[in-house]
Amino acid sequence: MAGPNLKTPPNYAGPEFEIIREGLRRGYHEDDQQVIKRLLAAWQADRTNRITAWNVQKGIEARAAEEADQARRLREEEEEMLANEEAERELRETEKKKPKMNTFTPGASVADILVHPPSQFALQKLSTFDYVELWYFSLAGRLDAAKHHDRSQADDTFGISKVDDHLTIRSIASVRASCNALPDHELSFSKFLKAKNCFLEHTKKANWPASNLDALAKFFWFLETHPSLQLPLGEKIILTYTSRVRHDWHRELKAGRGYDISIINNHLLNMVTQDIEGHDNDRIKSKASNPNKPTHDF
Repeated sequence: MAGPNLKTPPNYAGPEFEIIREGLRRGYHEDDQQVIKRLLAAWQADRTNRITAWNVQKGIEARAAEEADQARRLREEEEEMLANEEAERELRETEKKKPKMNTFTPGASVADILVHPPSQFALQKLSTFDYVELWYFSLAGRLDAAKHHDRSQADDTFGISKVDDHLTIRSIASVRASCNALPDHELSFSKFLKAKNCFLEHTKKANWPASNLDALAKFFWFLETHPSLQLPLGEKIILTYTSRVRHDWHRELKAGRGYDISIINNHLLNMVTQDIEGHDNDRIKSKASNPNKPTHDF
């Protein structure tokens, strides 16, 4: 639409304006030229007002267009910034998932003695605060883990494990128990003592609560020095008590009914003693009456 400043004035001297000129001549008592000038002046004043209004409107439209364009640019910049942040976040997540090789301590050398670590299965049990046999921390258990280490390293198979009522997918090596594992009460007492030291060391690395670690250390110490060891079947009695109580302790902790394992329950220990001695007496009687029949220890 053309602006008012481009319009030309009408020809007020023409015959189509005669009636208007006649009315003005009579009204203002002016001649024809004076009336035409009056008409042109009125038209020019109106033109000036129209040009002013036109310019104001165009200014408003220009500012609105500029504001809209600025809002569009800001929106595009914000969208671009968000897209860049998302891309950077995805890149960081991708970098986190990439395997990374740890660095080493300058000047540090390999240890004098290389100690085989426990199996992934045993360490996984510690990480979830579950019961695991001390055998896994004995020399036999660690050698068994080393024997199967290369096989598990090449095995990418995964299995399903249940942790606190939740099913999780883990490598088979971390959920598969060793077929050679022995319960605590079947260890020799000397192997038990060495295994519990390794066990306590790895429970610290697994970030068990300090109070639980202290209670376990006292538990083992009290049993290691308990007077019951002076009995003929003392070692088997202590190992059996250890096995049963550690099982129960973990079960009760999971159920929210934990207790101080370091407090030796003499009544329970006496029951274990009677059970072991009774079983041994039965074994001796059975052997005496049937010398050719094989017997099995508890």
